[in-house]
Parts: sequence; C-alpha cells; structure tokens
Amino acid sequence: MKIRFSKVDLILFCMILFWGANISIIKVALRQFHPVVFNCLRFSIATVTILILYRDVLKTPPDKKAMLSLMILGILGNTCYQFLFIYGVKLSYVSNVSILLGTTPIFTAALTRWLGVEEVRGRVWTGIILSFSGIIFIVVGSKDFHAGEFTANKGDLFVVLASFVWSLYTAFSKKFVSAYSSRHYVLYTVLFGTMCIVPLSIPSFSQQNWNNVGWYGWIAVFYSAFLALVYGYSAWYYGVQKIGSTRTSVYSNLTPVAGLLIAMIFLGERLSILQWLGAVIIFTGLMLNRFSRGSVLEPELNPGIVSTK
Repeated sequence: MKIRFSKVDLILFCMILFWGANISIIKVALRQFHPVVFNCLRFSIATVTILILYRDVLKTPPDKKAMLSLMILGILGNTCYQFLFIYGVKLSYVSNVSILLGTTPIFTAALTRWLGVEEVRGRVWTGIILSFSGIIFIVVGSKDFHAGEFTANKGDLFVVLASFVWSLYTAFSKKFVSAYSSRHYVLYTVLFGTMCIVPLSIPSFSQQNWNNVGWYGWIAVFYSAFLALVYGYSAWYYGVQKIGSTRTSVYSNLTPVAGLLIAMIFLGERLSILQWLGAVIIFTGLMLNRFSRGSVLEPELNPGIVSTK
C-alpha cells in the first residue's frame, strides 16, 4: 500500500483544524450570544461571502429538478442539522455529543451503499469502526466522563438525528458534485438553508442582550462564518468530489482530536493516556480508509461539467 499525501488531504486536514478550533471558540462566544442568533449571523455572513466567491457558478445553474433537490438538501443539511445540533449540545452532555457525532461516518457509509452511490468494502468498514472506537477512547478518557451519566435524553436524540441528517446531506451530495461541481452544491444548499434559518431565527433576536456582546463575540462570529463555514463546507465537498463521501466523512472523526489539541495549547487542558490512544486509533482508521485502493467504488465525474477550482 503506497501512501501519498495529496492536496486533498492537506485541504481536509486544515478543515479539521478550523472545525476543531471552532468548538472552543463557539463555546466561549455563546456566553455572549443566544445560540440561534449566533448561528443566524454566521450563516448570513457565510452565505453572502459564498455568493461573492462563487458568483460564476450562478452562470450555469442546475436544471429545475436538480434545483428542487438542492433546496430540500439545503434545508435538511443546514437548517435542520444546525437546529438539531445546537439544541442537542444545549440539552446533552459534551461527552455524549462527542461520541454520538462520531457515528456520522457509519451512517454515511451505510447510506451510500444503500443508495448505490458508492460500494463500501470491508477495509473501509474496518477503518470506520477503528475511527469510531477512537472516539470512545477520547470520551472515556476525559476527566469529566462519568459512565453512570451516559443516559438517553432529548439532547442525545437530537445529536443522533443531527448525525443522520448530515450523513444524508453528504451521501446525496455525490450525485450533484459529479454532475456539476462541489461549488454548485455548496452555494445552492447553503443559500437555501440560510433562507430558512433567517426567518426561523428572528424571534430569538428579541431575546438577545446586545450589551453583553464584546469584541470576542464578533470575532467568533466572523471566524465561524469564514473558516468553519465558507472554508469548511467548500473543503468538505471538494473532498467528496475527489475521494468520495465515505472517505471524506471519516475525516470528521479527527475533529475531537483537533479540538482537544487546541484546548491543550490555548486552554491548558491535557490529554490522558486513553485519549492519546484514541487519537492514534482514529488516525489509523483514517489512513486505512484514505489510502486503501479499491475499497470504495465511485461513479466517474463528468469532465465536461465538473469544476475543480
């Protein structure tokens, strides 16, 4: 097995770094912002930015049938996912959220096989199971973890549903990034998702204490908009276009590792032995998925339509 670190890997690793930092940044920012208001602001800024950066995509719009599908997926993967995630975090334990979000690659692999988008073979499943096992080690190794508190509640249900919704959003994306481009998918789904997020968020603005928002809160909004959303979404679907939705989804298991490492540097937190072991297991699972030739069979891209910018 020959291992080559490509541009796709670099782009996705940067995405994980930005997403990992985003966890700590949002956690602190929500001391100043109402969660729904914060989410609405960052999505609005991200949408305007994407429209500017990807304006050439508007010259080659999808057909009406594809546009309807993109609208549904945009509402599913942005509006529904974001509300489920926010309230899942609010109602559940942080450790529960971490481990339950680690089910995303498993859902994605199952869905892509069931939908016939990608054929998932044994070595990929092994990598997915390894990566999910690593998530368990990281959560169990946390000093705040108490086994007796891992109980099912509304928050846990919301997070599981969020993982499933994101997996649907990712699994169905392959068809569109193959027919058009990753930029088409990001622009239209984020646009449609934001068009639903904004009106649903308006009532929460009346509950926001604007006097409580300082410079850090605004920096967090722009960081989350530009790096976590604009760059993160673009990188995610560039990965889907290049290496497939199943392999790309496995990178999400590195987010808790990145988050912990960033917390070590900036917040003085330390990893336990179990957490270091979990990080190694996750990385092993990622490598097994990413560099296993022939483990995932994907449809060919349309070279006459797809943009690789």
